[in-house]
Amino acid sequence: MSGFINERRFPVTAILIGTGIAAAVTLILLFVICGILTFMSSVPYSLLPYLTLIALAGGVFCGGYICAAIAKSRGLIVGLICGSILFVILLFAGLSTGETVGIMTLLRFIVSAVFGILGGIKGVNKKEKLRIK
Repeated sequence: MSGFINERRFPVTAILIGTGIAAAVTLILLFVICGILTFMSSVPYSLLPYLTLIALAGGVFCGGYICAAIAKSRGLIVGLICGSILFVILLFAGLSTGETVGIMTLLRFIVSAVFGILGGIKGVNKKEKLRIK
């Protein structure tokens, strides 16, 4: 009886590529949001954490999608792993800058997990598979 990690074809490469793409897409979405906010003068400060959640959701969804499309199976698991890895990276980056752990951190984890899973499911169920050797 072999587990998911002990199997010969554990998709480490797919998870690393998906997590990298998730981070890149999140960063690009944050740049776009910052660009839009630059031209808007009446944005309340309390809206900013929710805008970053939207960027995180989009990035993790894209990363989970790519990750599962490369792995060709186990979309739920690889999407969850991709979202969780990105959450841990962002958590440590936030803690290193003095951010405290609170309800927003829990919300970030939930968003990362749910959108990673949704992207993974969508990536596995697409008609044409991505091929990376």
